[in-house]
Amino acid sequence: MKKVRIKDIADIAGVSRGTVDRVINGRGNVSLDVEQKILEIAKDLGYVKNALASALATSRTFKLAIVTPLPSSDLFWLQPREGIMKALDLVKHYGLLISFFDFNLFDEQEYVIQLDKALEWQPDAILVAPTYTKESISFFDRAKVLSIPCITINTEIEHPDILSYVGQNSFQSGYLAGKLFDFILHKGDEVIVLNLGHNISNALHYSDKVAGIEKYFKDQNKFDNQILCYEFDNYKDPVKLLHFWNEIKFKHPKAKGLFFTNSRAFRLLDLLDNIETKQFHIVGFDMVAPNIALIKNGKLDFIINQNPKHQGYHGIMTFVNHFILNKEVRRSHYLPLDIVIKENLDFYIAEEI
Repeated sequence: MKKVRIKDIADIAGVSRGTVDRVINGRGNVSLDVEQKILEIAKDLGYVKNALASALATSRTFKLAIVTPLPSSDLFWLQPREGIMKALDLVKHYGLLISFFDFNLFDEQEYVIQLDKALEWQPDAILVAPTYTKESISFFDRAKVLSIPCITINTEIEHPDILSYVGQNSFQSGYLAGKLFDFILHKGDEVIVLNLGHNISNALHYSDKVAGIEKYFKDQNKFDNQILCYEFDNYKDPVKLLHFWNEIKFKHPKAKGLFFTNSRAFRLLDLLDNIETKQFHIVGFDMVAPNIALIKNGKLDFIINQNPKHQGYHGIMTFVNHFILNKEVRRSHYLPLDIVIKENLDFYIAEEI
């Protein structure tokens, strides 16, 4: 079927191509009767608007605020930032106005300050990693009053002002970890869940993972395999972290599984020798460089990869598709949960490159 062009509509309507272009792209300066005639002809011919050309033709500048952790505050956040920068480079011809409002991942107050600054900038939308649940919900309430929609990455929070979420399904990632342990644990073996970082009660993506692994064992009637949850925020101090671990290990001699809720498995495993790590089946998250090294040397059995670069990339593209190209976007854009082991590690490294 021949593609309908603006020229075809103009010839039938008896007007110039410029007039048709103004009507199609909503730029005005056309009488109402002529506009209606053009739109009817376009509909009858089955004209499909070229979203890319229309976006390039508009003179409007779209503003996007980006509120994410400083990559220097945690290794994981290097990867979403890389995805964000890749996407911004691809869409730079749209003339987007971008402003970053970075915060230290472990500074709750700084997070709130940067959220406030993002709102004051009055963007068309805000791309945010809602790190602290309570503060994020309060922020979404204020954004809703100002009619500023939000796109979230990495942590899914239900709120009417969230246009789209891009990232892993945290509950399902915990459920997946439970299934991995189920393949290798015996009756009576216990699983230690470690959250190395800020309080799990105010970090929904961590608590959802815990809920996921607990639900798996409940669904499978694995009541003899107890799930033991611990958190430790002073993980950058190796002496204190090792003391914390030794206390847990002594307290739970039946523990054979070790599940880390985030990318910081290396913080503890780098302090342990191979003999000790071989006593456990260990599941961690994310392909940060130290975790990749642990997979290679056999200290880490599984990495659940949450595709953080794609989180940043698709977060930007969600904004472009919705605001510039007028495309429908998904309310929840879940990324695949890849299971990375030593035997397929090279494939994932190549994919990252």
